[in-house]
Amino acid sequence: MSCSWLWLIVYQFLIFITLCQSRYIRLPSVNCSELSPIGTPITQLLNILPPSNWGFTFLTRSSVLSYFLLDDLKGTITVKRPLDREDLCRLNLCSCLNECLLKLEINALSDIHTHIIYVPILILDENDNFCYFSNDIYYLNISESVRLNSRIILPIAHDPDQSPNNVQSYSIVSNNYTEFRLDNQIRPSLIIVQALDREVQEKYFFHFCAYEGIDNQKRSCCTKILLIVTDINDNSPKFQENQQSPIILKISELTPIGTELIQMKAFDPDEGLNGQIRYAFSKWTRNDATIKTIFHLNTENGTITLVKNLDYEERNNYELQIQAKDLGPNAVPTYATVIIEVTDENDWPPEMFTFSPADVQLINNSVIYLLENISLGTPILYITVSDRDTGENGRVTLEISPPLDKDSILRLENVTDNTYALKTIRQLDREEKSFYSFTLFASDHGQPKQTNENFFELHLIDVNDCSPSFVNTSNYTFELDENNQDNFLLHTFEVYDPDEHDQITLQLQFDSSDNDYKHLFKLNERNQLIILQSLDYEKQSFYQFSIQAEDKVGHRTLMPIVIQIHDLNDNPVRFPTNFTRFHLEENQPNQTFIGQIQAEDNDKNNQIIYSIHPDDFIRIKHWIELNSNGYLYTKRSIDREQINQIQFRIIANDSIHTDIISIEIQILDQNDNQPKLLTQSPYCYIYNLTNSNQTIEIQFEGYDPDENQNGEIIFSMINPSSSDIRILPNGLVILDGIFQEYKFDLKLTDQGQLKNFSTIYRNFLLYIVYEPSECRNDSSISSIEIHPRTFMYLISIILISLVCFIIIIFLICCCFYYRQRQQRIESLRNKPTTHLTPSFSSSLNDEAENDTLLLSSPSPQFTAMTTVSTSTTATNDSTRLTTFTDRLSANKSSSLSSSSSSTYVKMSRSFEDEIL
Repeated sequence: MSCSWLWLIVYQFLIFITLCQSRYIRLPSVNCSELSPIGTPITQLLNILPPSNWGFTFLTRSSVLSYFLLDDLKGTITVKRPLDREDLCRLNLCSCLNECLLKLEINALSDIHTHIIYVPILILDENDNFCYFSNDIYYLNISESVRLNSRIILPIAHDPDQSPNNVQSYSIVSNNYTEFRLDNQIRPSLIIVQALDREVQEKYFFHFCAYEGIDNQKRSCCTKILLIVTDINDNSPKFQENQQSPIILKISELTPIGTELIQMKAFDPDEGLNGQIRYAFSKWTRNDATIKTIFHLNTENGTITLVKNLDYEERNNYELQIQAKDLGPNAVPTYATVIIEVTDENDWPPEMFTFSPADVQLINNSVIYLLENISLGTPILYITVSDRDTGENGRVTLEISPPLDKDSILRLENVTDNTYALKTIRQLDREEKSFYSFTLFASDHGQPKQTNENFFELHLIDVNDCSPSFVNTSNYTFELDENNQDNFLLHTFEVYDPDEHDQITLQLQFDSSDNDYKHLFKLNERNQLIILQSLDYEKQSFYQFSIQAEDKVGHRTLMPIVIQIHDLNDNPVRFPTNFTRFHLEENQPNQTFIGQIQAEDNDKNNQIIYSIHPDDFIRIKHWIELNSNGYLYTKRSIDREQINQIQFRIIANDSIHTDIISIEIQILDQNDNQPKLLTQSPYCYIYNLTNSNQTIEIQFEGYDPDENQNGEIIFSMINPSSSDIRILPNGLVILDGIFQEYKFDLKLTDQGQLKNFSTIYRNFLLYIVYEPSECRNDSSISSIEIHPRTFMYLISIILISLVCFIIIIFLICCCFYYRQRQQRIESLRNKPTTHLTPSFSSSLNDEAENDTLLLSSPSPQFTAMTTVSTSTTATNDSTRLTTFTDRLSANKSSSLSSSSSSTYVKMSRSFEDEIL
């Protein structure tokens, strides 16, 4: 009981000592850039504390901890995630009015101390944000009447960084406008220094830029400002220059009603209603009632139009005053004057009188009839002209239209001053042309010229001299679809005879070999060709005969007739069978030809289109491709283990009829999979003591997804740890003896015909136990699958690597030997032989014919490792070697002794021979 109280007192004393040594330490702020990479150390608290076994933990429980890592042994505070000052401000983790300060409290605990350390971390702002404007372009409107020195507030750029990393200044790039000056303040603005005039310049375009950062690291962002000057009504309309002085127009009295005499044009540079102009007659002009009835002024476009005929004899002068005024407020009108002078004109037309000879019939002074066989040069009409005007206005000239040319049939000849005769100039033919028309023009020579015209029709009377003709003068070729109806009307022939009132008869003409055509074709009384029976393209596709036309005087015309029959899709498309099976080996490449589907159609010209049934297309569209000609191809390599057969339907379509065939594609197996062992290693077998006298049999299971022989697996055992274990080809393991552990390599081989695959599982473990609790949990790799080709690759790589290693070692040895040899030659040339001990020199001189090779060991003393001699006396060599060893032990200061490893080379009687 006393011991317990003693321990309690000691424990309370220790707590008291600990509390007495606890402190709250405030550290000065630690600066940390917001661009510090992850893993950057900020401070190490272990350096500010007395030596002890310290442990550190965070006391702060805010989200600030997600930005730092704390080493609990050294107290090193490192950056855990990017410290973006702007994000910290946005998350209210620090105040960004002046500076961003993160506060950490860390508990430092040792065996005898407990401190709370306050670490303020000041996040230094970096210029890591680009300034930007809210819009790519700003539109500003300002009136052209704005006063000078007025300010136009410009948009500001945004930058979340602190000064001096945020926006510092603004400028207008390439400012070529003298009307504005930029006031570059915190809130930038444009000051108007010159008066604006919208009519001079309506829009101003500025490239406005903001600059951030210090001088040597300045960056900029820019936007566009379009300043539009709005209009005020500060201009009056003005007529164009050629209309500002009085305009004199000379107008003929014969000017037709509706003629636009002139368009008054005024302009006003203002816009909107301030620039819209309306035209009107002045008050003085409106008081003249005659002007209002003759002239009309369009108020919108200023056009003056004639609305009543002018008469020179009534009034020959008019003065119009035009007013132009805009629609803006306080509009001031502008006036222009137009003077119209009416000119006198020749207003009496000439007159024309006609009469004909006795053999020519003239009707209504405009229609002429004459025989087509009239003689050349015969007068058919006489014309007399006159004009009431006198002078040039009364002198009349007669002309015919169309004028005389190579196609003309009439010519006008002057008989007297005012009389003309119209004569024929070429032979007429009514069948060529039965009707002609011409016009006679009588014109005076006044200004303007007055003309009188008379239109005539010339009709030729027929004389029977022509043969009948068909409408189609070349031939009659008809294209007809087969299976026409009986008594089908093919065509109605139109036959004409240029001669008038002539009768024509038609009849069909067949060759002697085409007598059967009489039962097929008939011509009725209406000149209609009738097909009496239905024609079949498959029997005959072409018919040819003639038709004859004859008039009442015996003129005949023969015309050939050709009938071409078109094939129709009147025979259904059919597959020879309703089902077809194809065989395809698996793993074939893309676009492998599978087979062809072909349907039959008795129609000759029909094309059969093949397509996959819509209900099956989505299911096989990734596997099979069908061309429109019926060829089947693969669209990808097919694995039988994924799909062993593909069934679908194909539709044959000849545009009208369809037929369906079922297709089945059997995927043939290839040996493309390695056998796998399903029994896991280590395998634990629980032995039943009641069957102690029986042999143990364990069935191993394997799996090969191939089928038939490609999927049959044969088991074999390699390197068993005991002869008491064996395995049958079917995977049955037989144990004749009982051991706790068996180890062997297990090989699984399939029975593929063309090629087979093998899998070897190395170090397969088999445990024989009596209780389930004795089964070992071995997590090591129990089997290794090695492909024979992979095994050969590994052996080849090992052999090549070994040969390369030997070659490199050989080259290193040769280089080292060559270097040592060179050093030895140089040392033998530069050093005298007296450096050797006398005994050793004497030994060399006495036995010059013998060579001795001495090798050194790492020990301070020299030891002869191997002796090679060409002398037949081994006794002398041994004696000399022993003597040299004794001398060497006695004289360690000899030139051949050394505390480090040395090398002895073969020595000869003369150094010159050794060099050679």
